[in-house]
Amino acid sequence: MSPNPYPGSPEKTRDSLLRKLVLKPWIKTSPPRGLVLRNARLVEPAEAALHPGLVDVYASKGLVVTVAASESAELDVHPDNEEETPLVVDLKGKYLCPGLIDCHVHINAVPGVRSLAELAQTPQESVHLRSTYVLREMLLRGFTTVRDTGGASKALADAVAEGLIVGPRIIQCGRGLSQTGGHGDIGPACCGGVHGIGRVCDGVPDVLKAVREELKAGADFIKVHCGGGVASPTDAIETVQFTAEELRAITTTCKQMGNRLSTAHAYTDAAVRHAIDNGVLGIEHGNLISPETAKLMADKGIFLTPTLSCYGIMVRPPFEDYLPPEGKIKNEQVMSKGLDALKTADAAGVTICYGSDLLNSLQALQTEEFTVRASALPSHKILQHATSNAAKMLNNPKLGRIYAGAFADMIVLDANPLENVTVLDYPEDHLFAVIQGGRVVSSRVEGLPAEPLY
Repeated sequence: MSPNPYPGSPEKTRDSLLRKLVLKPWIKTSPPRGLVLRNARLVEPAEAALHPGLVDVYASKGLVVTVAASESAELDVHPDNEEETPLVVDLKGKYLCPGLIDCHVHINAVPGVRSLAELAQTPQESVHLRSTYVLREMLLRGFTTVRDTGGASKALADAVAEGLIVGPRIIQCGRGLSQTGGHGDIGPACCGGVHGIGRVCDGVPDVLKAVREELKAGADFIKVHCGGGVASPTDAIETVQFTAEELRAITTTCKQMGNRLSTAHAYTDAAVRHAIDNGVLGIEHGNLISPETAKLMADKGIFLTPTLSCYGIMVRPPFEDYLPPEGKIKNEQVMSKGLDALKTADAAGVTICYGSDLLNSLQALQTEEFTVRASALPSHKILQHATSNAAKMLNNPKLGRIYAGAFADMIVLDANPLENVTVLDYPEDHLFAVIQGGRVVSSRVEGLPAEPLY
């Protein structure tokens, strides 16, 4: 072989440039610096209590390593080498809470459009670029994990996991499944009934193909629309959607292809029972459920993710024209019973999770769900919705708690959310730091600098 006539400059393949010549140069090659957070009041949502006394929490390589009484010899801080010496920060009695989990978001229902119908006509490239703004804002509000119920993809989740995009950890279902004229059939679509948030499928063969394609694409769970919705134009709230055979095809496939959870958009008793009777394991919304249906859900271990704040937000300034007239009627129908359903489900022992379900620019009010639920339930239960209960539904014990082995997803507050969960609705006043996977995303705590977002 003849010598390379274009030898270039060998010194350019050294030092910092060498790290950028790998396959995925955006992946950080070093873990976040270790952290020791001293003198914290540790919030334990699952126990509905503060940990006794002040604690020191040591996090390294993205995980919590040790939780021990402050100044205790039990705090195991042994970095592998001197360069990994952790940063020690005194929280001076501030509250250390697990990172928040929103179990019903639509990342790709981005700002920049006035309605879902307009969103369906927006170029996907624009949607993808705008979703980076949505994700960053969610993380800065303290949501370190989100469950997207229609729109996000494995590619987007991987981009966040690899550090290419800043945002919460994403659990996603790909696109929600809808029958023609169902809640997910929101407007003009391309590619055989597929748009950014949902896809239309009819009949068992078409439904099987849709669910298999979403799982093949990397969906973590499957979302199916079993009843009417507020924002969709052609279906009354009372409608029951998909046949029993279609639903069983979906839920059986979920079991066969990795035992994936399935969840259903449903408001009424009829829609909820239709979903449960045919193998669905979770319910989104559930505003019109009866005590009998709530008991059935509790007995069968069916998860419920109410989304209550969105109904009030969609009819008040500056969003009073967000819904068309027929949508406003349906919105009033479900809004009037939402808090009653929340109390009914709680009394029955249903495992309830936090969901915001806000679209477009309304997503800026993601934390308002805490305030709305606080009018019906005590603060400690609502905090469980957004932490330990959510972790249970996501089947991930590393989420929703702060203990040795958990993800180092934490927020620092100046007030106790177990006593008044509405402090989480005012992050500009009470949220002092967001830590995700051991990386400090934002901070107003003295001595705890945030890493650059990019």
